[in-house]
Amino acid sequence: MRENRKVGKNRMERKMRKNKGAGILAAVTGAFALVCGCAAMFSGMAEAAAAADMGRTERIPTVYNLPAAAQGQTAPEGYSKASYTAVSDPLEYYRDKKPTENDLTQEEAAEIGAQLLWRLFEVRLDGATVYMGYDNGTETFPRAFWSGDVRFGTNRRPEDNCYTFMIDAVTGEGFLATYGRTLSVKVDLGLDAALAKDPGEYMKLAKEFAEKKNLVGGAVKECVYNCQGYSSNDPTITIDVYGVSGERASITFSRYDRAVLGISLDANEKIMEMMQKLWEQNAAEMDNNMAGGITGNAEEITELKAK
Repeated sequence: MRENRKVGKNRMERKMRKNKGAGILAAVTGAFALVCGCAAMFSGMAEAAAAADMGRTERIPTVYNLPAAAQGQTAPEGYSKASYTAVSDPLEYYRDKKPTENDLTQEEAAEIGAQLLWRLFEVRLDGATVYMGYDNGTETFPRAFWSGDVRFGTNRRPEDNCYTFMIDAVTGEGFLATYGRTLSVKVDLGLDAALAKDPGEYMKLAKEFAEKKNLVGGAVKECVYNCQGYSSNDPTITIDVYGVSGERASITFSRYDRAVLGISLDANEKIMEMMQKLWEQNAAEMDNNMAGGITGNAEEITELKAK
């Protein structure tokens, strides 16, 4: 698993750099990130947010072999529909983005998200307002998705506690869910070198949580340290979990009190891996093209000198 550790290191470097520059940049895509106080727990989603904010979006068609998840979806154990209000997110970013006839409706997506939050965090949304945003896909996340920002108060401020989710707009498949909060105490947000060398405690927590919530389709095969970072003023550590089934997930814990702050599910992890490979391939092609151009210019200069 040396390769995975290398990827984790790169992710950590990106996360720490983004957090220093963006402050409370959120872990979900689009302008949605500007409101929620959940900082960049997942670097892939932070990069997608950055791309979306710069307006570099495009629709990348996806062929689905599954029916919409809203059709006949089984609610998680212990779940009963809560009394919440789903509204369209008023952020300007979402105003010109409308779901197609193939996408879940806003109400269907909100209910799937509510069930996902119950499954992962065991939180009921009674009395909550769910701000729903639709996106038809970005350059860094080429799948149409619904995102939800859950608030329990009458206001919507970055420092408030919030739950968020992101699901596939057509199938309802879960991509990620997060819990954001602002601690009432001051905590060191820097890298814990000792923890980086021995993250065994959090690997154990990740294994237990993944198997309890069935995040990787059954038993856990391996847990791998990914990175450290912070969410708002809450220091974090992320552990990658690999299942015997071949599925994987990424779990972010608070280094302050070990609370689970975020879960990136198998579908999201595989999309991020695919996009990373594409970025690396494009970067290699650009390097080769630049090298070829330099060689060509050098040959032309040599010929001119000879004349």
